[in-house]
Amino acid sequence: MEKNKTGKYLKYAIGEIVLVVIGILIALSLNNWNESRKNEIVKQQLIEDLIIELQSSKVIIIDAIALGDSLIADGQLYLKHIGSKELTIQIDSLKKLGGFITNGIPYDLNLPIYEDSKSSGKLSMINNKKVLILYAEIMSADIGGTIHRKISNDMYYNGSGWELRKEIGLSEVLSTPNEMLPERFRLSEKEFWEILSRPYTFATLDNSLQMKVNRINYMNRISNGMTEVIALLKDEKN
Repeated sequence: MEKNKTGKYLKYAIGEIVLVVIGILIALSLNNWNESRKNEIVKQQLIEDLIIELQSSKVIIIDAIALGDSLIADGQLYLKHIGSKELTIQIDSLKKLGGFITNGIPYDLNLPIYEDSKSSGKLSMINNKKVLILYAEIMSADIGGTIHRKISNDMYYNGSGWELRKEIGLSEVLSTPNEMLPERFRLSEKEFWEILSRPYTFATLDNSLQMKVNRINYMNRISNGMTEVIALLKDEKN
């Protein structure tokens, strides 16, 4: 009889253990499902935030590129005129093209959501790893553009641009009608043409223009990269 009772108790104990294990497995499965659901919610929100951030930044950079393209076109025409053997355009008409000399291209890459998700590790939730590669290329292009802007500023404040300004007084002399300049900086047509006809002046302005061309090339890389990332993020979101 004792032997029979022991067998029953053993079966009962095994049954209890099986039930407990099943209960634990069910609880773990539910917990894992819940965590996965939470992570998916976080991921979808991250994707949405990244898309909005990129779209907003892209609008700004496209406007900056349009401005830069306009300045470059004017600069190329300006240099074409002063590179000819004789000036075939009115001085005031030429000066209207001179905005490329003093006008900058205002754009700074600002992606705080990307930077935060990268430092927190949330960015690893994105399944398509090409997104990470494209982001790296965007940041690399931004660094290149920043370096060229610094070189351009150094040229303007310390290099060839500064040497030219020491001679003519103001950069605006090359881009602003005489009547809008302080009287002591006004040049006659002969004096103006003499300055423009010097190889040093042409080289200085050509350097300034080339810096803008290089920066716009980097900005186009950023814009194109953003377009690709937005498309990939939308695919993953859907």
